[in-house]
Amino acid sequence: MKRSAVVTLLLLVHNSLQEAESAEASNPTNLHTELKQLKDTMYQQGTALVELKTEMKYVQQENTALKSKIAQRIKHTKQMENKVETLNKEISAQTAEMSAVKDRLAASEGEVKSLKKQNTETKTALDASKNEVMILEKTSAAHNARLATSESDVESLKKDIDRPKVAFSAALTASLGSFSSMTNVVYSRVITNVGGAYSPKTGMFTAPVRGVYYFRFTSCSGNSGYYSGVFLYKNQDKLLGLHMYNNGNKVRYFTGGLTLHMEPGDLVHIRLPQGYKLYETDTNLNTFSGFLIFTM
Repeated sequence: MKRSAVVTLLLLVHNSLQEAESAEASNPTNLHTELKQLKDTMYQQGTALVELKTEMKYVQQENTALKSKIAQRIKHTKQMENKVETLNKEISAQTAEMSAVKDRLAASEGEVKSLKKQNTETKTALDASKNEVMILEKTSAAHNARLATSESDVESLKKDIDRPKVAFSAALTASLGSFSSMTNVVYSRVITNVGGAYSPKTGMFTAPVRGVYYFRFTSCSGNSGYYSGVFLYKNQDKLLGLHMYNNGNKVRYFTGGLTLHMEPGDLVHIRLPQGYKLYETDTNLNTFSGFLIFTM
């Protein structure tokens, strides 16, 4: 724009010179005046031209500075564009990653729902299992109780099976007495002798095991004018004695019994005192019995 102004100014000066030459040819008297005017004009235009050159210099400097700024702006713009492009790439990558994260999150939520459902089902199954376990425990406790009872019964049965079977009953085969001294009564008619602890030859019962036994005797009097009676002995100890006097010629009975603690080898037997009689027929009027209650 400034160059166009200079060119225009030079054209004006050239045109003014041509007009002055034409005017000098046509009117020589005014030539000096017009030349002076022309010089003044040219001086003014020269001054203006100098100012214009100075201004153009400053304009060129400004243009250079402006070009530098524009170049810097362009460079900065390109840098910004590169940064924007990088940011766009990063944003795209982050968007893709966010999308993947959302997909994984959705999958995780699905898995969580599935796990919650499975957990609920597991809890339900566990509660059912607990109820079944409680029922089984109760059933097991009942079975254990029955088993314990059965075991106790079995042990009792074993004890019963293992416990010696001892029981006897024997009777006189004929009347007995009277004797001049204390006489051992032998009940030779064996009715029962389980375990073989009673001897029908001696009238002695020998304890085979340690335990508690029960013994009983029944005696009969049928002789008028005589005493009837017997004594129960354990080893050499007299434990029980019963007797009566028969003065009416009638049959009379008396019975006694004891529970005794016996050690293996202990003896129990019946003795008839001196001068006493026992009346017997074939109907077992006089008997001696005993049996083992339990072992110890």
